[in-house]
This record gives sequence, C-alpha cells and structure tokens, in this order.
Amino acid sequence: MNAFSIISRSGFIGYILLLLSIVALAIVIEKIIVLRSSKIAPKEEIRTMVMLLSSEKVGDVIEFCKRNKFLISEIIIEAFRNIGEISRTNFLNAFEVIARKKIAELERGMTLLATIATVAPLLGLLGTVLGMVKIFGVLDTGTSAMANPQQLSAGIAEALLTTVFGLIVAVPSYVAYNLLQRKLDKLVLDIEQAGVIIANNLKGFKH
Repeated sequence: MNAFSIISRSGFIGYILLLLSIVALAIVIEKIIVLRSSKIAPKEEIRTMVMLLSSEKVGDVIEFCKRNKFLISEIIIEAFRNIGEISRTNFLNAFEVIARKKIAELERGMTLLATIATVAPLLGLLGTVLGMVKIFGVLDTGTSAMANPQQLSAGIAEALLTTVFGLIVAVPSYVAYNLLQRKLDKLVLDIEQAGVIIANNLKGFKH
C-alpha cells in the first residue's frame, strides 16, 4: 500500500493534513534559509563599522553597508537616512522603529506554523469522530457488519489514520516552531545589541 492510498483512506481530513504538512515544511525551509546569523548581523561586519565610526566616517559606514547586503546593514542605512541631525539618541530612535519592521518580516509565517501545530491534532480528532460515525452508520443499518466489510473497514481506517496523521503533522511542526522561535529571539537580541554598539560609537556627535 503506497502513501497516496493510505492518505485516500483517511478521507478528506487526510488531504487537509497533507496540505498543512506541505505548508509547514515550506515555512520551516524558508526560515532555516532566512534566519542565518551571517545574513542578519555578522559580528565581523559590525566590528568593521565600529572602526569606521571611530574616525567619525558615517559616510564610509553607509557605503560599507551598501556594499555588504545583510539585514543589519539595511536597518543602519535607513536609520541614518531618517534621523536628520546625527546623534546617539536620534539614531537609536530611528534604529528601533526600522528594526521593528524588519523583525516583523522575519517573524512572517511563524504564527501560521504555530497554528498548524495546534490545529493538526484537532483535525485528526475530527477525522476520528467522522470515522466513528461511518462505523456506527454501518452498524445501524441492521445488517451484519460482515455484510458491509468495505464500509466498516473504511470507517475504521479513517478513524485511526487521521489521528496518526494529525500527530505526524503536529509534533514536528511544534518542535520546529520552538527551535525557530529560539533562533529568532537570539537574532533579535543580536540586532538590538548591534544598534546599541553603533550608537555608542557615534563619537564626536551630540548625545
């Protein structure tokens, strides 16, 4: 029995769970690619920017950020473009606003992944209930269950398989969500620390 026949025996709930598993996998793959420290706030690049700022070369920092495409560089460029008078306070305020928008983009899909982890076992339970309804429907016909073995088998399969599928989708999704959320929290902290480091090295400017 191949995978498709197993899914088909689980009824329409099985197809819904299959779709949710594909969506969850796509989110996880996308987040693994996006949430890499080397693409967010590489420490070596931040040290280079601090060196440039030590000579009060804000323009050089902006040019460096333009040449090196990572998330923190995008935030810094936009922050310097929107602060007006360069100062530690103005930079931190602009950095915070822009960083919040960028972080929201990084978090995109996480809510959906958490929802899939929550909903999948409930859909499995729903499939189990529907399967039981089919079983009782066969028994309520007044004929022997042996007279309707295919219908009885279909109901039993739907009742059991949907619960299994629901857990198969939910457990990895829940684990992936927690691991990715921990990674995201660390990257958010790295972004915040980078902003403070840059602000603290705006020497020669008003605070």
